[in-house]
Amino acid sequence: MVDSKKLCKNKNYCNHKSINGIFFIVYTMVLMFPTHSIALETMSNIIRCSDSMTCTKCTLTPECVWSLMQQECGHKNQFNSSSLIIPTISECPQISVVTSYRYNDFKTRIHVTNNLKITNDLVGFTYYLLRTKMYYVLQNTIEKEVSIYDKTLIWFPLQKEKATFDVEMPTVTYFMFIKFNSIMLRFDKVEDHYFTFYKHEECATNEANKYKSCATCGWNKNGNSNYLKWCSSENTCEVNKNLYMKNNATHQLNENVAFVTNDCAEINVTAVDPLSGPQTGGTTLTIIVKNHRIFAENRTLKVTVAGTLCTNLKTSGLETITCTTSQVVGALSGPVLVEYSSLESGLKIESSQIFHFCPNPVLDEDQQLGGVVSGGTSVPVRGSHFVEPCVVSSARLYVDLVDGVRRYAESYCDPPINDTYMVCRTPRVNGTSWNGNSSVVGRLLNFGLEITFLKEDLSFNHSLPIAVRSSSPRFYVHPDPVFLDFEIDVSGSVVVNGLNLENFQPEDIVIQSADSPSSLCEVVTVTRHSWVCEPTMSVNGSQVVSVTLANSSVFTVIRRTSHHPDDPYIPLGWFLVIIFTVLAFFCAFAFFLTRKYRYATKNICKPPKAYIRSRSYTTM
Repeated sequence: MVDSKKLCKNKNYCNHKSINGIFFIVYTMVLMFPTHSIALETMSNIIRCSDSMTCTKCTLTPECVWSLMQQECGHKNQFNSSSLIIPTISECPQISVVTSYRYNDFKTRIHVTNNLKITNDLVGFTYYLLRTKMYYVLQNTIEKEVSIYDKTLIWFPLQKEKATFDVEMPTVTYFMFIKFNSIMLRFDKVEDHYFTFYKHEECATNEANKYKSCATCGWNKNGNSNYLKWCSSENTCEVNKNLYMKNNATHQLNENVAFVTNDCAEINVTAVDPLSGPQTGGTTLTIIVKNHRIFAENRTLKVTVAGTLCTNLKTSGLETITCTTSQVVGALSGPVLVEYSSLESGLKIESSQIFHFCPNPVLDEDQQLGGVVSGGTSVPVRGSHFVEPCVVSSARLYVDLVDGVRRYAESYCDPPINDTYMVCRTPRVNGTSWNGNSSVVGRLLNFGLEITFLKEDLSFNHSLPIAVRSSSPRFYVHPDPVFLDFEIDVSGSVVVNGLNLENFQPEDIVIQSADSPSSLCEVVTVTRHSWVCEPTMSVNGSQVVSVTLANSSVFTVIRRTSHHPDDPYIPLGWFLVIIFTVLAFFCAFAFFLTRKYRYATKNICKPPKAYIRSRSYTTM
């Protein structure tokens, strides 16, 4: 009965515990749901789908979808389920405009027809448009309903009656769009919203003449469609040489200054070299601008790099600009901005390439480095601003000798581990002396880094020495290593013996068999008098090994067979001989003293017989 009650009690306890656990899980999920919702909302705010104005731009981002009915880009959960939602770029309908011109026989009147072309329609968007009322809008003022002639659902004219213009009118460019359900239909190319009525037939019908010596581009920005056409004086058509227009389907704006990013194929910065340089300036930049010759004609050129003026501007060829960076006055990184300006108009082209002004590296004051006379040892260097792309493979350690000579390491430092730490190699200081007399071994010398900014073609561009900001020298010169021999210990490891071996790191040491290029072992322990090397292959038969150091020094070391005269240690055999000799000497000396003491004691205890007799006689 007692056990039964106890069982029931445990059962009830378990049930309560399980119920409490379920309540806890549900409560946790309730708390997590708002947090997850907030996280999704934050992510949605970061990814601004609404910035994309076309289907192809919208669907480049996986989180965004394009609504054909709304003609806008949004997040996946923004629109209700519909077959007219496009999630991937491969499903986007291709929407473009084909404009045709026809002059009468007397070349006095021109007829213009715009046709809408829809291809890759996988979801029936064309059929949807045919069931709505569409309007053709010109200059935001002329609005006519579109009549459909072609039932193939691919082509159809935009207007029933062809527009007619007198050729005596000046050449003019207009903005037009298609409206359905009070929504503007977005074309794949923004420039399709703009078309020009040319005074002369050859300019309208001959593609070579139409775009000769001109750069044309369209793009979307801040809800506006933008159109830019710049022509040089070599263009034979009577057109506005500098035309910039933007429109939001509500009103049209004519402005003098156009701001263009690299979205425009014919108006962009195609290359900037190099993409980094010191913040003190002095870096020579080469900038390639598409159609630079057209933009620069009779205009003033200005280049800023991350907001800092670039000086000594020069133009070479048709598309190349060179300039020299100034000392940084603003941000340390940013795009290159190329500006062309005149009294009538201006053009600002912003690059997609980002230039980085590298802050000068600063070395810590409290560090002390050291290296052997022949150089090449790995040393840790600590400081700040060891960041890409400014220091990667372009920093070298140097040491200043007392006679004014600066010695550089033969190789660059390793890429920085982080912003404050990297590993460098020490320079050679052999062949030098202290005041022409004693060696530099044991001396403290000044050291620093030289940062070389390299261009893409690996040509040297600019060097900047960085010293330790300390009044006392910090580089200690160690003697070169001396190798005696090597042996195989009981565990099978290779032990290389010598002097001054503690100044090299394991990664700076390669030990090989004299008759094989492959590594014999890997160094795991470095001490003052030995290196312990774990074998990677059989070493029992090796009698000679080759030791290669990071400074490219190569040494041949022979296997130990007897005591080496320079060995700092006394072999065990000789040590035992000396011990036994000393012990034998002490034993002999003790035996001699014992014998002498015993003889003296014997004489005292047993006096001569004559002495005893005389004493007895006297007593009687």
